Amino acid sequence: MRTRTILLWILALIIADQSIKIVINSYFLDCQFDIVPSLLEFKPTFNVQHSWVNNLINSYFGLNVGLLPHVILYLLIGILASAYYSYYRNSIRENTKLLDTSIIFLYAVLICALIGNLIWNKGTLDYIYLKPLFVFDLKDTYADAVIVLFMIYAIKNRAQLNLIKNRDVFLYVKSRLIKNKK
Repeated sequence: MRTRTILLWILALIIADQSIKIVINSYFLDCQFDIVPSLLEFKPTFNVQHSWVNNLINSYFGLNVGLLPHVILYLLIGILASAYYSYYRNSIRENTKLLDTSIIFLYAVLICALIGNLIWNKGTLDYIYLKPLFVFDLKDTYADAVIVLFMIYAIKNRAQLNLIKNRDVFLYVKSRLIKNKK
C-alpha cells in the first residue's frame, strides 16, 4: 500500500473510534442494555486506570502505574513498530498487505490510546461489556486485529522472519537515519 493510503486508513479508524465515543459521551452515557443477553452489554464506563493491563495490576496488587509510563510506552511501541515495519517491508516483499494492514490498526490503536489518556479527562471511554470479563471499545478490537494479522503474516513468512536478528533491524534503522541526515 502507498503511504498516503495507509495514513488515510489510520485517520479513518481514529475518526470512527473517537466519533463513537463522542456520540456515546454526549447522548448515551447513562444508557445500559443487553446486546446479546448474558454475553454482551452496552455499558459506557470511563477507565481511569489508562489501560486494561493497569486495571488488572490495580485490582490484584493495588498498584497504579499512572499516565506518564503509559504515554512513554505508547510512544516507544510506535517507534519500535516503525523500525520493524520498515525493515520487514523492505526485506520481505511477500504478503505486504497483511503487514500494511497490521500497522494501520497498530497506529490507530496507539493514537486512540493517546487521545483517550490525554484528551478525555475522565479516563478512556469503554462501552461494550463482555460479561463477566471486561469492558472494551472499538480501539480494543483494532488491537485484536493487529495481533491476528501479524500472526498470519508471521506464519506466512516464518522462514524469512527466523533469519532476521534485532541487530539487523537496528543497523537498518541506523543506516536510514544517517542516509536521511545527509
